Amino acid sequence: MKYRFFIIIGYLTMSASAFAWSFEGTELSLSDALKKADEQNFDLRLMDTEVEVSRADLNRTYSLFLPQITLSETYVATNDPLNVFGIKLKQEVVSANDFNPLLLNDPKTINNFTTKIEVQQPLINLDGLLGRGAASAGLKANQERRKRTIEYIHFQVKKSYFELLLAQASLKVIDQSLKAVKSYRDQAKNYYDQGLIHRSDLLMAEVQLLDVESKKIEAGNLLKDATERLLFLMGIREPLDITPSDTLSLPSSETTKLNISTATENRSDIRAMRYGIAAMEKMHAMNLYKLAPTINAFGSYEMNENKLFGSKGKNWMAGVMLKWEIFKGWDNFGAIQKSSAQLRNAKINYDKTLQNNRTETAAAMRKLVVMQKKTELSKESVQQAGESLRIVSDRYAKGLEKTSDLLMAEATLSNARLNHLQALFGYNVSIFFLDFLLEGEN
Repeated sequence: MKYRFFIIIGYLTMSASAFAWSFEGTELSLSDALKKADEQNFDLRLMDTEVEVSRADLNRTYSLFLPQITLSETYVATNDPLNVFGIKLKQEVVSANDFNPLLLNDPKTINNFTTKIEVQQPLINLDGLLGRGAASAGLKANQERRKRTIEYIHFQVKKSYFELLLAQASLKVIDQSLKAVKSYRDQAKNYYDQGLIHRSDLLMAEVQLLDVESKKIEAGNLLKDATERLLFLMGIREPLDITPSDTLSLPSSETTKLNISTATENRSDIRAMRYGIAAMEKMHAMNLYKLAPTINAFGSYEMNENKLFGSKGKNWMAGVMLKWEIFKGWDNFGAIQKSSAQLRNAKINYDKTLQNNRTETAAAMRKLVVMQKKTELSKESVQQAGESLRIVSDRYAKGLEKTSDLLMAEATLSNARLNHLQALFGYNVSIFFLDFLLEGEN
């Protein structure tokens, strides 16, 4: 069972229950979005094909143990003296007359059909065995990369889902602000008609109304963008309106201690790199063992006759061959040098990635603490801005405040609410990102 290492000041509590996915409905929970991405995400499906390719490469190495069997039917026609006599021997039709010098030197054309089955059986191929080990490590590396791909897709789905929550919540705040600003504009117009305020005050209310309407259009576009991103991550091609069933809320407070070094070293992408290094080590050893001899057995059984698929002239042959390629120009030595350099490169890249992950994880932890504080402060800002608007609104109704003060107080409250939503979004995404970085170990 997978154990996740992470420092999280809480995890998001989902409020709605899960439901079966349906294209006829628009409501979607985060768990359903993750499930749909697991089934249809394009990157994950591409990764599945890479795993299949690696498995096929491993299966090909069974040729090191299994025989190769070939069945063939060959037709020849010749009047070459040597071949004519040889074919007659194979067809078992040689007679005393065939030794006549005139017939030996100038034979008639002969036809021959050879039905042949050949078997080749590998016995000792050290380089091939190491190549099989490299293919096995390569398959494990791609399986680990697939796990990491799933983790990345889950992070992207969570982020996009909360972008959708943020966009919808922001639209609600903007709609509230729009309603309030319209009310203030109507009130300002009424005061202007009574000669209680200047035209500039009315125009200021009109300008703020247009500004809020512009923000609503922008928020609507962000909502569409977030919806399209989420649909893409879920592998859904058809356009679909989505209503998230979860809420943009503040996670509960919980702190877990963590050893960064241990966590990053057990991540699936790091394990994949280790398997990749193991594969390169075996490939390097394979190039070295190409200098060693190989031993293979072979055998054949054939029938020769002057008609198709004849069954006469039966013969067989079996043997064992030791083959030692002592020098192939500089091909083998060049391959050894190349695989050695590639192995060093992989090890350096592994150390670099490991150190970068530790640095990135430490930074993400610090950011999470900052985002927690920012969320708390933004919540206080909303409370203070709300109280300030209440006071200014009461004073404005009594003629003790200017229209500009009222509009500014409303804009401050609206911005405070939007900032708080942004802080909640940032806090949750920071948790998701840290969870992604500290994936854990099996």
